[in-house]
Amino acid sequence: MNGEIINCRRVQFGTNSSNGEIERVGDFCFDDLWAHIYVWLPGMVGPDAIRIQRGAEGGPHVWGWNGSEDRPTLSPSINVVGRWHGYMKDGQFVT
Repeated sequence: MNGEIINCRRVQFGTNSSNGEIERVGDFCFDDLWAHIYVWLPGMVGPDAIRIQRGAEGGPHVWGWNGSEDRPTLSPSINVVGRWHGYMKDGQFVT
């Protein structure tokens, strides 16, 4: 890890768009079913949806979530090949 830290900010999940009020890197929201977290990752031009479940990751393409709504931790790491690879830990992006 190179130690870069970006504080994340929870925003409201919007009814007019799938990604709510996400405006900048670090913004995130959950869908109504708590099955996805929409998050604007570093190096990206907009938000991405990540499938989540409480507890440990659930196999390929399902990240584990610590259950925190305001300071989420996801596992395993998030890897957008060639753009960003790091972790969402305690409400922060960490590389």
